[in-house]
Amino acid sequence: MSTPAPAPGAPAPRRRRWLFLLAVLVAAGLGLALSVRVLLPPERALHLVLERLGPALGLELTFDGTVDYRLRGTPQLEVRNVVARMPGETTPLLRADRVLVSLPWSTIRSRGAELEIARIELDAPSVHLPALLRWLDARPPGDGRVPPFTDGLRIRNGVVDADGWRIEALMLELPALHPDRAVDARVAGTAVSAAVSAPFQLRVRADRLVELRTLDANGSVTLRLPSGRLDTRLQFDATRIEPAAPGLHLAPVRLAADAHWRARATSLPFAFGLQGRLAVDAGRFELAPVGIATRAEGPVPTLAAGGRLVVDDALQLALDGRIARWPEAWPALPAPLGDSGSPMPFALRYAGPRALDAPLALRVEHAGARFDGHARVPAVLQWLDAIDTGSPVPPLQGRLTAPRVALPGTMLEDLQIEFDDGSDE
Repeated sequence: MSTPAPAPGAPAPRRRRWLFLLAVLVAAGLGLALSVRVLLPPERALHLVLERLGPALGLELTFDGTVDYRLRGTPQLEVRNVVARMPGETTPLLRADRVLVSLPWSTIRSRGAELEIARIELDAPSVHLPALLRWLDARPPGDGRVPPFTDGLRIRNGVVDADGWRIEALMLELPALHPDRAVDARVAGTAVSAAVSAPFQLRVRADRLVELRTLDANGSVTLRLPSGRLDTRLQFDATRIEPAAPGLHLAPVRLAADAHWRARATSLPFAFGLQGRLAVDAGRFELAPVGIATRAEGPVPTLAAGGRLVVDDALQLALDGRIARWPEAWPALPAPLGDSGSPMPFALRYAGPRALDAPLALRVEHAGARFDGHARVPAVLQWLDAIDTGSPVPPLQGRLTAPRVALPGTMLEDLQIEFDDGSDE
């Protein structure tokens, strides 16, 4: 992903407020066009307003087609094929098939001095995230005032393009929005990266919009991979820290999920929990430090681990922890390894594509034995899907060492076994 880094010293709150200020200024400009409707045709009035509004925002603003308006009741203006781009750039930072702005008469009469918005609707908006970040970093100092949206905000069929990943079919519904009041939104869409997609439906709440302090969400997220899908019902809550630092910083972040992995012949339910510190900025997602735990029966192990997770152009994962016990669904261990009920220390390391199709380094220790090697997540998932009819040994590359292993009629000492699944490492 080619998302640029944030400008040094650019405070994150200014960035976020400029997003709302962009909507506010465009809405105020459309409202001004309504106010001069009695003197000019609506298309001519809107062109005049955009000619003045564009340079003030550092944007080129255009639209196509007819302008629909209503002056009775709460005035509203509807515009088609709206495009916003930075001067000299060919890639728009925003396109929208339709924009509807509803403004009270008080805002129109004051020409934006008494700034209040009744409602904004966006149909099929497409945001190019790198271009948007470039525009935000180019804005002059000043936060701007976020007005209330008394009748809410609605986005339908939106797209966020981040040059490497995207969100499709984005839906956002806010019944009302006040900067200093609680926020309650419903959001849905599908995040897509290469062959991996993640449809989501969430209810998101915050204590306030500007300088939020607490955030929580609940709903469903499904991770779809070529080998199967992971369905989750989750609850999330977090507290915001470092409000003046670039990006969004939350700690502690807590997530609890009931998960279910489903493939052709596999059905694996388990519970999953996470707690840590989250930093998000310019397309980079980092959880560090983070603690992770699972609780399960069957092939999914019950474990607890801590480490670090980073997602940007690639995925980096480092976890060290303990498996509570050897799962009964795994191949039985020979004595004396199988006689020990002690937890098993393990370590995971991954650095590669977000689809998890690069080798994952694995180390497991148990009762004096140790395995050091690699595995590929897609191959392991395929093995799980055929565990009742396929090989009892998962697809691994590496070495197992053990001081003693008892086999029928014999005892092997200083055992070394090489594993090779035939893949090219």
